[in-house]
Amino acid sequence: MILNTAFIRYALLSAIAFALLFFLLRYRLHFAILWAYLLSVNAVGFSLYALDKLTAKTGWLRVPESLLQLMALLGATPASIAAQQLFWHKTTKRSFQLLFWLIALLQISGIYILFFTDFLQNIF
Repeated sequence: MILNTAFIRYALLSAIAFALLFFLLRYRLHFAILWAYLLSVNAVGFSLYALDKLTAKTGWLRVPESLLQLMALLGATPASIAAQQLFWHKTTKRSFQLLFWLIALLQISGIYILFFTDFLQNIF
């Protein structure tokens, strides 16, 4: 991942938005930590896709693909899928889709291992 000014700018914007949403959901609305995290990261991920689609049409500074992939890796995969379909954005770029679906497969595998196997019992 190459850190450029667009990545840093949008990553900081995302971190601030995530922190505000997490604080609101966790401490003001009293959501459980996991739900507050998942809702916050998905809201920010969806917003980044919307922002990137808008900037693609207007010629402004684009949201880097590496940041979109990072958001998916952090748990925004459901919102990323929804945003890709809703905005019809990043759906035909093969290199992006390959990495995105590898991340999704990794997450699905991790969820399966955690919840449907004795993996954690064998460790602890």
